[in-house]
Amino acid sequence: MMAMPVRTKGSVWVDLGGGTASNLEYFSKSLREWFKRVCVVDLTPSLVNVAKKRVEENGWEDIVDVVLGDATDANLKGIPESGSVDVVTISYAITMIPNWEDVIDNALRMLKPGGHLCVCDFTVDKSTQWRASEKFWKYVFSTDHIYLSEKHIETLQNKLDQEFLEVRYGAFPYVPRLLKCPYYAFVGKKRE
Repeated sequence: MMAMPVRTKGSVWVDLGGGTASNLEYFSKSLREWFKRVCVVDLTPSLVNVAKKRVEENGWEDIVDVVLGDATDANLKGIPESGSVDVVTISYAITMIPNWEDVIDNALRMLKPGGHLCVCDFTVDKSTQWRASEKFWKYVFSTDHIYLSEKHIETLQNKLDQEFLEVRYGAFPYVPRLLKCPYYAFVGKKRE
């Protein structure tokens, strides 16, 4: 979230797969200063309920819409229209969406020319990761319906002009520190 390129005040932000709307708290008190409209979309009713409560508790009801629905659905009621969004974020959701390319296409559809798509998620890193580690993490995540693939980054790089990419390794609670899974942060600009 800290790499999000918000360059002008009064921007429109869509958070696809936004869950409980916790990403909004990165902006906390400055949310209203930077954004005229924010839309959080998630498919899970219990997460959307938490998101609505978070929006209400922070007094953001006048600028934040929380939408229950499929982030891949271009006709979803309540999301901004094509070409009207400055920035779209997808945080740790692409790996959980079976038709993940559709969510990228939906983000691109919403973005203005020159708008930014910011994605962070788990991945595999064939350039530095041991094959056994790759297989291990793919298996572990798949038991929770999370599917790691190097194709996510490749697709983002093919569909947008890359402005930022960082691949790192992180540990997890209750897992020995030796076992670290790769994750990435990507920022791309929609082509004019």
